[in-house]
Amino acid sequence: MRKILRVALALTVVCVAAALSLSVVYVVTKEKIAEEAKKELKEALGVVFPEAETFTPLDLAALGTLPESKEIQFLEAYEAQSGGERRGMVFKVASTGYGGPIVLLVGVDTEEGKITGLKVLEHQETPGLGSNIAEVGFLSQFLGKSLASPFRVGEDVQAVSGATISSRAVARACAKVAEIVRGEKR
Repeated sequence: MRKILRVALALTVVCVAAALSLSVVYVVTKEKIAEEAKKELKEALGVVFPEAETFTPLDLAALGTLPESKEIQFLEAYEAQSGGERRGMVFKVASTGYGGPIVLLVGVDTEEGKITGLKVLEHQETPGLGSNIAEVGFLSQFLGKSLASPFRVGEDVQAVSGATISSRAVARACAKVAEIVRGEKR
């Protein structure tokens, strides 16, 4: 019985020490991680809307009723500005892919009614197949595409070979963003 108590006490001490160590590491790195995330977001915003100088966060509720479902969720929105004037918008959207949510930024020129850029921020798609949705070769086909486009895989969007579900998730995100922007102009 004593041996079991000693082993249990030793395990308890090790677990408490590990938990304290993890807590200290979390507290020490928390601010740095948040800072890096902001830096990465700022760079990604510049990629999807290169003509903009600044990006102002928008209240999603102010955009009206967003077309959300179990397949798509609007996370954030930004107004892209240059010279103090609005040039367009950038939406951070989560769309359900094969491996889970695909989080991406979609930049839109609201004056010309076209896509300015896309950037996949997070995904859990199959490496070598679905993960190719994050590649320039796939994303570049959306650049300059009109918001009037249906964004249908197989019609006006070429799917990544072997990753139709992942490709549809990206196209769905673009279609929903276009729907919002077109609704805003009415």
